[in-house]
Amino acid sequence: MEWQVKPISRRCAVSDAPLRTGDKVMCIICKPVGAEIERADILAENIGQFQGKGVELGRWTREVKERADEEREARLQLLATREEFFLSLFNGPEDSSGDKAVLKQLLALLLERKRILRPIGKPSNNIQRYLHVRTRDEYEVPVDELQPEQVARIQPALETLVG
Repeated sequence: MEWQVKPISRRCAVSDAPLRTGDKVMCIICKPVGAEIERADILAENIGQFQGKGVELGRWTREVKERADEEREARLQLLATREEFFLSLFNGPEDSSGDKAVLKQLLALLLERKRILRPIGKPSNNIQRYLHVRTRDEYEVPVDELQPEQVARIQPALETLVG
């Protein structure tokens, strides 16, 4: 399965101010209760005013690039965003709905294909250990047989994140 990450917004989710080249922004993915997953791009100076709804699934910071550079960097950013989101899923509380576990599994497969993660051994007790090639950190990813209803439940997340 190939995904495309949605590009950064051109407006701050808090102030609605335009995002300009060089601005530092925080990208946050939230899952409101009973609603689809949302992405918010917030200027660094406005992060204290942001009130996310529901469970925060991940966050990362980035610098806004010039539009002309974006196409060239789009493929690299697309992959970096997937990687950052995967890593952020291991921070914070677990999600009782199991959405985080499904996202971990799907993103791990994608990142393994892109050689960002390398499996360590075979899965054991429904856990696959992965080595993050760049940092040499290890991550334990649940590997259950995915059910169509699980994938359907996180489909909005995947569309928000990847396109």
